[in-house]
Amino acid sequence: MPYDPALSAGASASAGQHFDYSSAIDPALEAAAPPPAAANFHNTIPAKRSINDLLAIGGAPSPADPTPTDVSQSPNTLEEAKHLYYSIYAPGLENFLESKWFSVKGIQKLLADKSLLDQFGTLLLQFSKTTPSDQAQIAYTASVEARVVWALACMVKAGAADAEGVKEEQKSVIPATDDAVEANHRLTIFEVLLTGKVAEGNPLTAPVPGSADHHRLRELEFWYTLANFVCLSDEDPSSSKEVNETLGTLRNLLDGRENRDVLYSIAVIRAYAQRVPEYTPSGTPLHFDESDPRSKLLVAKKFISDEASGAGTTNVIRRLCELATRTWTTPAPLVPIPTK
Repeated sequence: MPYDPALSAGASASAGQHFDYSSAIDPALEAAAPPPAAANFHNTIPAKRSINDLLAIGGAPSPADPTPTDVSQSPNTLEEAKHLYYSIYAPGLENFLESKWFSVKGIQKLLADKSLLDQFGTLLLQFSKTTPSDQAQIAYTASVEARVVWALACMVKAGAADAEGVKEEQKSVIPATDDAVEANHRLTIFEVLLTGKVAEGNPLTAPVPGSADHHRLRELEFWYTLANFVCLSDEDPSSSKEVNETLGTLRNLLDGRENRDVLYSIAVIRAYAQRVPEYTPSGTPLHFDESDPRSKLLVAKKFISDEASGAGTTNVIRRLCELATRTWTTPAPLVPIPTK
């Protein structure tokens, strides 16, 4: 289906003539992920894979793929890319990292990065030729979108590098909501969480009572606590008590935010997958005991799988959760896309 540049973020597809990138993308792409009931949660310990490893599981571009339009040289395609960024990806990244940087300053980095614009061209091409009945294209398009989402998230690294020259005395106790350095540290902590690494230190801003409103302080406390969590080794038995206490603190800071639910669930999987055997399919109880670590692990994995399969409210959440599921599963290879 062709893309209508005038389509708003919340519009619906009409008579099969418009493509709603905020919602219609994923009903098609949802089929790329297995239904939650079919997911294998048994004895699946998260693998320590790099982000590039996780992205590669989705499959490499087919040599037969046509060359996408050079976005930087096509005004119409450039407008489509900008519309996608402002309506879908900037809000999604903003909600996930709780940072205004992507909507306030990110577009300049995008427009200055020809390589990233070329990735957008590939994504637009995939959207234009993907149909709900073509499972191979659906899976491949989801993979292309995951790469674009991660590349867009990494733009903040360049923003943080630009901000390094700011004098220390000009910085406030609480970073601005569009502060690139803080957003970059949050992205780094997420990457460490997802890849199973142990951070050497906590770079995030600690909340200072009275320095901001209640909600902002809880936001800072959640991320600061998450950074403390990834400084703890899940393979060190002596850290078990501190890991559990840190998870308890995180849980009390969720505040009904989807991104925090996702991050907390990934933390639970990281903490418990190494320690407890999971239920066998025949032994899974009908009702889960929240005090049972095995139940917590199963519920966390199901939540992340559900988010990846379409329950996530943004494309960013869905694709990042899909990457998270790849840390404990090995998806079947994509069906080769036939040459036309």
